[in-house]
Amino acid sequence: MVNKVSDTYKHNLLFLIIGPLIKQIEAVFDLLIPLFMKAIIDLSFSSSRDVITKTLGEFIKSFGMINPNNPQISYCFTGGMIILFMGIFGFLTTMVTQYIASVSATNVGTELRNSLYKKILSLSRIERERYSMNHLLTVLNSDSYQVQQGVLFFIRLAVRAPFIIIGSLVISFILDWQIGLIFLACSPLIVIIIFVVMSRTSKMYLGIQGQLDKLSNRTTDSIVGSKVIRAFNKQKDEDKLYDKAASEYKAASIKVSKLNALVNPLTFAIVSISTCLVVVFGAVSMDKGIQFNGSVLMPSTLLTEVSYLELIFQTVIVLTNLVVIFTKSGVSIKRVNNILKIKPSIVNDEKQVTKNINKGDEIIKFDSAYLAFKEGGNYALKDINFSLNKGQSLGIIGGTGSGKSTILSLILRFADTSKGSVYYKGVNIKDYNLNSLRKEIAYVPQKATLFEGTIKSNLKMANIDADDKKMEDALKASLAYEFVKKYDDYLEHQVLEGGSNFSGGQRQRLTIARALVKNSEILILDDSTSALDLLTDRKVRENISSLYPDLTKIIISQRVSTVSSMDKIIVMEKGSIVAFDTHENLMNNCPLYHETYLSQTRGEN
Repeated sequence: MVNKVSDTYKHNLLFLIIGPLIKQIEAVFDLLIPLFMKAIIDLSFSSSRDVITKTLGEFIKSFGMINPNNPQISYCFTGGMIILFMGIFGFLTTMVTQYIASVSATNVGTELRNSLYKKILSLSRIERERYSMNHLLTVLNSDSYQVQQGVLFFIRLAVRAPFIIIGSLVISFILDWQIGLIFLACSPLIVIIIFVVMSRTSKMYLGIQGQLDKLSNRTTDSIVGSKVIRAFNKQKDEDKLYDKAASEYKAASIKVSKLNALVNPLTFAIVSISTCLVVVFGAVSMDKGIQFNGSVLMPSTLLTEVSYLELIFQTVIVLTNLVVIFTKSGVSIKRVNNILKIKPSIVNDEKQVTKNINKGDEIIKFDSAYLAFKEGGNYALKDINFSLNKGQSLGIIGGTGSGKSTILSLILRFADTSKGSVYYKGVNIKDYNLNSLRKEIAYVPQKATLFEGTIKSNLKMANIDADDKKMEDALKASLAYEFVKKYDDYLEHQVLEGGSNFSGGQRQRLTIARALVKNSEILILDDSTSALDLLTDRKVRENISSLYPDLTKIIISQRVSTVSSMDKIIVMEKGSIVAFDTHENLMNNCPLYHETYLSQTRGEN
């Protein structure tokens, strides 16, 4: 797991060095080919007047004559074979570089996605509150891909493009310094254009990624809430909201695309004007026989200079595309680093303690516990004090938003207290081994969550070593066995994404069975029977009590009938404990509990 994007570069440093170096072989050949062509022309029709082509001419001559009676044919054949060899060898080096670039970019992307995935899973509830789920998904998928693309094109083109441009400029000066000045004059203009575009688009791409987050949020809301949207006949309203988000994303994308679209025409215009100047300047000098460096400008030199201008133009087009890619990649690197640099406040430490206790010993204790999800924000929990012994059962009841589930977040260490302490088995829960803590607690959340696979694969999530007998016992206890046994494939019956092929009650019973398979010390049911009728709810609780007598049970519910049989009951209101006692005492001493009981049972009398 990496802590920043640059760490992945270090892990692939060898590829990041070797890849561009091998690519330079192809770049050298690209620069040499026009010179070899000039040398062939000069050998065939005149003598070379510059050092480079003289040297290359002698090199071509060193291979001998295949036709002494026609040296021009010999020069063309030998020079052509050399150029063909350079083309083939350049192609091979390009393929090697492409392979290296693909492997290293994929390695970087994979490592980033794995690190982001682990980081997101390690964040506490408080840390997760800072970012929307869709923002995290966009960073995990889209931004990591942009970083991967940056690595890919860095190896393939980032070093080659400047080398080609600088090399072409140097050679043009060697061939004819006055034409070289024309080359040099166009370079600053191109650099200015690229710099202006890069400085403007980097901020714009950051905004575009933010618009993409909003569009993803709107899409997720529409898909998840599709039934509600149709039930309230709000399809047109949602379409308008989606169109608005899509239009904002489109407008931002078009704006930056327009700016990027200016680069190629502007650079093309500059290079084209430079080409015209070179041709006109060369033609005039040759026509009038103007002397440069003691010699008249040769046609082969003019053709070679134009070839290098064309090579510069092609490379500039590549370079402008690289600017867009690297700008996107730079923005994505910042977004990825923002997630990777988060230091989870809740991490497992092998030095943390584990402990075994006997039945009847204190297993959970809250000591003046407070919790705020934002620093300086309002407390979601205030001055929570209670204790629970191993083997006891605890019910927690209260209105919506009273803090019932938040108490469980502290027990499971999805969050830590802002003030006060929580003790587990007599040890401050912050000092208890996190992996052991969560192995010892089986949790069934409010929203019954199943994963794509089979019934067996979902049950084995809790206990990979569970056999069919143990899973069957758990299914019977949760009353899920009555519908699972009807499937021809039984435990191998397919579970679709989110358990969408099961009803709400079936999903709840399967998630309860999964928790029972875990063979834990504590079972937590967070309003996990809300989709069950009262009779089924009672039967499930009775089965758990009789079949798993040593379990410490914590049940959250809004039904008094669900918690009334618990050893102790906590009554919550506005983040505080109103009362903590048995059902009988609460009926006599807690008006809120008594009123809730009457409101829920009045229809039965």
